[in-house]
Amino acid sequence: METFLNQSKNPVRDSYIWNMAGSFLLAFQSVIILMVLTRICDLSEAGIFTIAYANANLFFTIGKYGMRYFQASDPKERYTFKDYLMSRVVTTVLMLLLVAVYVLWVSGANGYTVRKMSIIFLMCVFKSVDVVEDIFFGRYQQMGRLDIAAKAITLRVSFSTVVFLVMLVISKDLLGTLMVSILLSYVMLFYVLKITIEPFKGERNPADWHQVKQLLIDCFPLFFGAFLSIYISNAPKYAIDALLSDELQACYGFISMPVLVISLLNGIIFNPVIREMSILWNESKILDFCKRVIRQLFIVLGLTGVCVAGAWLIGIPVLSVLYNTDLSDYKMELIILLLGGGLLGISGLFSTVITIIRYQKSLLVGYTVVSVLAFLLSDKIVAEYEIFGASVLYLLLMLVLSICFALFLIIGIVRKRVELK
Repeated sequence: METFLNQSKNPVRDSYIWNMAGSFLLAFQSVIILMVLTRICDLSEAGIFTIAYANANLFFTIGKYGMRYFQASDPKERYTFKDYLMSRVVTTVLMLLLVAVYVLWVSGANGYTVRKMSIIFLMCVFKSVDVVEDIFFGRYQQMGRLDIAAKAITLRVSFSTVVFLVMLVISKDLLGTLMVSILLSYVMLFYVLKITIEPFKGERNPADWHQVKQLLIDCFPLFFGAFLSIYISNAPKYAIDALLSDELQACYGFISMPVLVISLLNGIIFNPVIREMSILWNESKILDFCKRVIRQLFIVLGLTGVCVAGAWLIGIPVLSVLYNTDLSDYKMELIILLLGGGLLGISGLFSTVITIIRYQKSLLVGYTVVSVLAFLLSDKIVAEYEIFGASVLYLLLMLVLSICFALFLIIGIVRKRVELK
């Protein structure tokens, strides 16, 4: 295992291959679990899992604090690995505390049972494994060994998913399954880190708390933007949770699953070139940098077109079989959500590029505007039009977000060109 993870004859090739495998597993982990869950438990349980996973992804952004791309695009090591690591300890503890507070508050507002509260909390703890590993694997990527990080993620997520499914089949209890999966996932993570971390530890001096504080300040716009981004994406689910049933929550979760595909494929292609793009920008090769961005934009548009066409032809029958649920009434909603998914991919691309050019404070404006829009419109639209309204709401929010980020990116590049003249 140690040889497999640490040694590579072609790190660049392995980075692409294993990053693709790991990204697929991460994106489709919830899909695979839902496929089994709908056959073992009822539709209501699937709805609880859907909102629990949505909340876990929201609080996950607090733990990650938007730091991965910042760390990976820091080749000159302005901050040491110890600074990054200590900042992650701070954000992970904060994440778990806020999860506990949120679960207590929302249970009173939405009338959750103790069991539903526990599932939502433990799902967030389950995702905290991803938070902890992210800072170590970001270090590997920073040092030009994304291949090790990608292999490790693939191995760990595969293990966690298999454990989750086996426990679910044996116990037929989502709550007990989460408890066992959390424990074994952390054991697997520590094992992987033990056999990979040694060459990447860097200096052995303790973290500089002044640097840690500054790092948290620098990354705050990225964290806040990522948090609002997930809130915006999940706004329809929160409205459904407050106003509709767990069964309708499950159906919305089923038809929104393909939205992940576009962002996933975009990430697979884009993640390995982040470091290269950072170098182009730092060396002021603006034209080559812009060509990279435009090429990636066309890739997202192409992927969106292929996904929409596929969904129109076979999307609903395939999803109905996968989730053991009749979804024939939701074809138009599926297409609308996929178009929104394409815009999500575009906004994600622009957000990452804006981070690379260190213009990330502008992201807050776009995210804040669209979050306010989501807060004002979500309940009204979903109460009136139910799942169709939730789908249109998602498309509208992604459209506004993409337009905002496109404008900010153009402004950031123009400012750089002015500085160079």
